[in-house]
Amino acid sequence: MSLNERLEQLTKKLDEMQSYRPLDMQQLAVLDKSKKFEHIWSSTKLEGGTLEYSETEAILDAGVTLHGVPVKDILETLDLSEAYDYMKALVTGEQAINERVIQQLNRFATLQSMKGEGIPGAYRVVPVRPRGAEFNPYPQPHLIRKQMEDLIFWNEKAQYELHPVQYAAELHQRFVTIHPFLDGNGRTARLLMEFALTRNGYPITIIQPDIQSRIKYMNVLAETQKTGNRTPFTALVADYVDKELDERIEVLKLYEENIKQTEHQKNSTSVNVENNSSKFYEKLASAKKHQEKALNSSDNQETKSNDISPKL
Repeated sequence: MSLNERLEQLTKKLDEMQSYRPLDMQQLAVLDKSKKFEHIWSSTKLEGGTLEYSETEAILDAGVTLHGVPVKDILETLDLSEAYDYMKALVTGEQAINERVIQQLNRFATLQSMKGEGIPGAYRVVPVRPRGAEFNPYPQPHLIRKQMEDLIFWNEKAQYELHPVQYAAELHQRFVTIHPFLDGNGRTARLLMEFALTRNGYPITIIQPDIQSRIKYMNVLAETQKTGNRTPFTALVADYVDKELDERIEVLKLYEENIKQTEHQKNSTSVNVENNSSKFYEKLASAKKHQEKALNSSDNQETKSNDISPKL
């Protein structure tokens, strides 16, 4: 299957997802919180974080301070939570992607964890390179501002011209290849990807952080940076989006079934109540007729008795 066919398939699944009635506010809030925690856990773990999902949840949901956990991991989790909320606020508003927005995302994502190590949200002024890599795709510091301007220029057209999933994947790949910040580039790139997807109606998409998935993600990303061919990375993101769509469709199907079952039970109960009420009133009417008949019979007997009584 070609990439275009794959993307068309995702469009059809999105249409199917949107054909179901939306979740009620309470269950939607539970699902949104779960996806937020999952994004934060996976995104920090992809960068080498040590926290498990349950530990991430404990920190964010209960404010628990875990013993034996690196302070930096805790701070990165808290920072990314703030950055995620900022990203979600951007989605619901009309703010377009620009350099200031990207710098704000990075600032939130590194605000506490980067203390004393640099300025959150500021472009780097030193050269960097991927750890252990022979090829270095990252530009020299003096080229960063121009490449970021080019990214924003590309974004202004791409958001309308490309399929939303392709747009999200390329935005991620193009940004992280510039690597404009000293820290938090990967986390910022994945937030940009989520922004592009969710603004176009797609669900939050989690890149899995297990060893095998992480190696594949890093290798495909590195290969696209080396060759300039972004198709393999777009295909990888499309696979993750496909999985998220399938899961969300199953949730909405179950919700629809549960609503229909509840409505059916409610209607059945109403019919039974109506039938029982009808029978009650029928019996009551019948009893009244019998009572009236009995009274009439009694009155007739009394009249006859009066007729045959002796006259005084």
